[in-house]
Amino acid sequence: MFENGYFVISLDFELRWGSYSWDTNHAYDANVLGARTAIPDILQTFKAHQIHATWATVGALFAKSKSDILGANKQYFVDTPIAHISEFLKECEELGENELIDPSHYALSLIEQIRATEHQEIGLHTYSHFYCLDNKEAAKSFQKDTSAALAMMKAQNIVPKSFVFPRNQFNPALLEVLKRSGMNIVRGNENHFLYREREERQENKLHRALRLVDSYVNISGYHTFSPDSCLKQDVVNIPSSRFLRPYMKKARYLERLKLQRIKKAMRHASEHGEVFHLWFHPHNFGINIKENIAMLQEICEYYEYLKHEFGFESITMQELAQKVERKEDTL
Repeated sequence: MFENGYFVISLDFELRWGSYSWDTNHAYDANVLGARTAIPDILQTFKAHQIHATWATVGALFAKSKSDILGANKQYFVDTPIAHISEFLKECEELGENELIDPSHYALSLIEQIRATEHQEIGLHTYSHFYCLDNKEAAKSFQKDTSAALAMMKAQNIVPKSFVFPRNQFNPALLEVLKRSGMNIVRGNENHFLYREREERQENKLHRALRLVDSYVNISGYHTFSPDSCLKQDVVNIPSSRFLRPYMKKARYLERLKLQRIKKAMRHASEHGEVFHLWFHPHNFGINIKENIAMLQEICEYYEYLKHEFGFESITMQELAQKVERKEDTL
């Protein structure tokens, strides 16, 4: 058994690449652009409280220019008859030339801020925000997508070790591709039917409604887990415990319940030597930034209390994987 519990935070860093497939009218752009304001505040909060976090980043965000993206597309996606890749290529034709002109599709300046902040890990979230269950026969296209992302990241001297599936569409069939590409650390899903990985067509209003209720009232459990349970078949699967829902003005009277739900799970993990894994998107903080940062600060302050009380430790996905693998080597 591990001596103390662990607090993992992972962020799905996407900007416009996370919404282009469904937000054809750009109605979500305020959130996307607002994320650029929220990210420095998130990093400052993490720095103030010594929070270690994993930023699973869409590979296209590493491009310096439109020509970088179009060049990668030409190299990796020629004759790729996959609907999602076709949508991605179409989105790429509409790009501005660089981050200054098109801040919703490029993010090198933000990535540099993340790299410059202590205890932050940069992982991968596919190159094109590739849906790993919706795309049938996805392995070949996923390999190309992964290769494009790694090439883009290598140009910035970044080699990712951790991977997060877009829309939590965890696909075990693709783990071999990740391992061959140097990534054996993944974020899985909560072990409950509400959070089971599904194709988008299998999602329904009842699932979404129950997950919303579960954010405020405990109907599915704490979803904390032993670090030992993460290592299976040479893959370290660090499942999520809770999605940090953003502040909603209409539900502001329920904010206390949401935070108490999270804090109780954090305390449970710290008392039992388990892991609590919180995740969210920076664009979730893109509106109501002040309220969302205040919420994050309260969570981080509670982490510090648990750290002093029980030895609770903030840790990235890669750092947790290293501890798990070291322990396995000593057995």
